[in-house]
Amino acid sequence: MQAPSSVLTSGFGVLVLAVAGLLVVATWHAGRRLGETPRGTLRWTALAVGVVAFVLGSSGVLAARGALADMDSMPPTVFGVILPATVLTLVLAGSRFGERLVLGLSLEALVGFQVFRVAVEVALWALHREGIVPVEMTFEGLNFDILTGLTAPVMAWLIHRGRAPRALVGAWNTAGLVLLLTIVAIAVLASPPFARVFEATPRNTVITTAPFIWLPVVLVQAALFGHLLVFRWLRRHRASAPPSLAPPAG
Repeated sequence: MQAPSSVLTSGFGVLVLAVAGLLVVATWHAGRRLGETPRGTLRWTALAVGVVAFVLGSSGVLAARGALADMDSMPPTVFGVILPATVLTLVLAGSRFGERLVLGLSLEALVGFQVFRVAVEVALWALHREGIVPVEMTFEGLNFDILTGLTAPVMAWLIHRGRAPRALVGAWNTAGLVLLLTIVAIAVLASPPFARVFEATPRNTVITTAPFIWLPVVLVQAALFGHLLVFRWLRRHRASAPPSLAPPAG
């Protein structure tokens, strides 16, 4: 596999750090909206910083040292990093940490957050243009995940204006999750172990390198985390729909 350009690599790193930083900022902002004591907010924010630093640091070091490069085993070595990251995402979304974000952030903020996926899809397209990932992993092929990112600000605006019924928000969130799981499946099938069952050239191996290990370990997890929080928000507010979900008058 040829190395991605320095511009693409740097831009991708900035994107990952920006998304990770948003989690930290959201954690702090939720505390302010909930009226927590400064010390309480600081503890939660420190937890977010610790989680982000651990995930970025551990996966980045392993990838940089070539410890994840074996893609011929079954499952590939990189799955030993991706699967724990996914479990961590599920745990955080269902924990007090996730509940606090659901209580302290608006629904439009949780939905609008998904706009970052536009940049992710542009990065994948750029990787394809440089001959690093197959076209099937881009919006020119079988990956339509960019639609979630493009519609996120529109949906957030509709929620803010009170023009998004609960069913519409739920349908949008479900569709976005399906699109996310679809590109994950495509990326897995495009890896070397599945060459006999899914034709794609070049094979997807870039995720074993730094900083692109952060694609499945950070960016995919961030998108999944966001969807889970929206579902949790909708469940929590099922009994009494807030004004932002009420149909517009007239």
